[in-house]
Amino acid sequence: MKLKNIFAVFLCLAALFGVEACGLKKIATKASTQIFYDATPSIDSEEDVELAEQSSLGFLKMLEGFYLQNPKDPQVLLLLAKSYGSYAYGFTENEILAAKSQDQAAYDRAMARAKRFYTRARDYGLKLLSLNSAFAKAQEGTLDEFQKALQSFGKADVERLFWAGIAWGNYLNFNKDSTDAIAELPRVEALFNRILALDENYYFGGPHLFFGALYGSRPKLLGGDPEKSRMHFEKAIQISGGKYLMAPVSEAQYYAVQVQDNALYQRLLQETIAADAAILPEQRLSNELAKRRAKILLEKQGLFFSQAK
Repeated sequence: MKLKNIFAVFLCLAALFGVEACGLKKIATKASTQIFYDATPSIDSEEDVELAEQSSLGFLKMLEGFYLQNPKDPQVLLLLAKSYGSYAYGFTENEILAAKSQDQAAYDRAMARAKRFYTRARDYGLKLLSLNSAFAKAQEGTLDEFQKALQSFGKADVERLFWAGIAWGNYLNFNKDSTDAIAELPRVEALFNRILALDENYYFGGPHLFFGALYGSRPKLLGGDPEKSRMHFEKAIQISGGKYLMAPVSEAQYYAVQVQDNALYQRLLQETIAADAAILPEQRLSNELAKRRAKILLEKQGLFFSQAK
């Protein structure tokens, strides 16, 4: 074989190897992501809260490494939105409540961290939903256009919609001082109305928990509605059979505080503390965190009620 032909073969092999290496890297990333996705139940069912917290942080950085390799992988984006949002909600919000009116420095640190994590969760969630071209286009459009775009999502998309929506909603909750954030709220409500229409039972009545907190966390002048809040919380509790303990804790934190029903507040929290976290094995971690939150809220009730007993 002539030298120039050998050189041409080497060039072709080098080009082929580069393409194959790139393709193999994506294949490896997708395979690893699937392993992580399949492993999430092991975290959700963990009873040791500290172990779960430490593991979750390493899990997040590994996922971000996968994201750098394949930034449009829907499973990577889903896991990042869900994991950042879940960490902030379960761990960091408990830190915020524990430090409230007790340790200002710790409170400020936890608040700043929650904002950072919810911002990341929202950004990944919106990137995930924007893989749908109709949604991506409607992001810059009117609310009507946005609502129409949501119709392009079906029941198979509920998981993506829910975790992106939860991240977005919690981001707004921690940025109430931002007029831009407040302006996004109708879109988040529209998104959850779509989820509610597709599958109200998803994640132990999660869509109802969202609306329970939404209507229970705002004064009436800003769209709050105590009766709607109570109705949604009770529906969520019914759907899980009372086994998902974050539901009664949220009802106490939002609805009972809004209507200033201290007796209901205490009952819901005391029942949660007395409940067995293993009642829902696949959500043992969430139930353990709910029990911890219930204890904190019970200790801090003087901050929420003018005449706490």
